[in-house]
Amino acid sequence: MKLFHYHWWTDKVEEMEAWYRGIGFETRQRIGRANGEMREFNPPLEWDEFRQENVQFRIIEMLQGQVNITFGQGKRDRFDHIGFLVDDLEHDEVLKNAALLGWRIDEGERRTFISTPWRFRVELQRRKEAVRSEAFPSLTRLELNIDRPGRLSALAELLGAEAEDKGGICLIRKGEWEVKLSRGPECGLQSVKVRQPASFTGTDPVGVLITSTI
Repeated sequence: MKLFHYHWWTDKVEEMEAWYRGIGFETRQRIGRANGEMREFNPPLEWDEFRQENVQFRIIEMLQGQVNITFGQGKRDRFDHIGFLVDDLEHDEVLKNAALLGWRIDEGERRTFISTPWRFRVELQRRKEAVRSEAFPSLTRLELNIDRPGRLSALAELLGAEAEDKGGICLIRKGEWEVKLSRGPECGLQSVKVRQPASFTGTDPVGVLITSTI
């Protein structure tokens, strides 16, 4: 099980793409609605070639190494989900855990979404091509604020991970990644750590702090 992905809805889709391209990400696809129909606006197309069409983007997907980031058009910044690459056995184990927790499961052929009690979802992705072959960068840590009640360590039970629960903070670890859940004023992704050879610190257009570890 590999932590590899997060998704936002935002009114800053062009700014998000430009920012992540600026730190080395490649745009894989852009899909959106224009003139009443869903179309692709994938590279090598650039924004100046379709900006006048007022596209409402359903998804823009960006890749670098083992990290996959997506975002779509929204009225405001709203965090949607985190994602894990899994094999078939891991997928089925997580679904069993979700059923025991009583969490909603939306199962698809290649990816499955599980709804947590905290206004974000967990994606289980089985397509290996969702990431690149390069080892770096890779996601090592996500920090999220949680603004609703509920036992934070339940996320560890879902993922079959270890949990260190200290009141309003729960640190969930498995393999090379960890997820920190903290009680906060609103639900959302606060910061991301990636492993890569070069050091980096920056804040993306929706306010997520990105830092690197070597």
